[in-house]
Amino acid sequence: MTTDEPVRRPLYARALRLRHLRPSGLWCFVFFEGMIALGVLLALTELVSWWAVLVLPASVAVMVKVNDVLAGAWANPPAPPATPPAAGPPARPGWPAQPPGVRQVSRDLTDTLDPAHSIRQRFRQSARRRYQ
Repeated sequence: MTTDEPVRRPLYARALRLRHLRPSGLWCFVFFEGMIALGVLLALTELVSWWAVLVLPASVAVMVKVNDVLAGAWANPPAPPATPPAAGPPARPGWPAQPPGVRQVSRDLTDTLDPAHSIRQRFRQSARRRYQ
């Protein structure tokens, strides 16, 4: 299996062509076979007619599809592409590029001037917590 192949979804999700919901195999089993079993059980106890064995799974499938459509309508719009950062000083070999707005100073003071969201600062903080 390559990384380009999509993960095989359950037949129930593929049959309903769900785009936004990703039910697991267990949930697909509950939605379809579980509702058939519930319909048979209700029909055997004579609480409903035998039509419930067909109507119950179909109505659950309609509700799942409507939920998928609503999830797609209320989904967050995709984020706009990020603008390229302003041209800053050249990166030092072996170090990530300097974020915009950080002044070039001597190497021993650079540790204190990195913004909190920079890669080096996050790495440094995680190493401190690791050895405390």
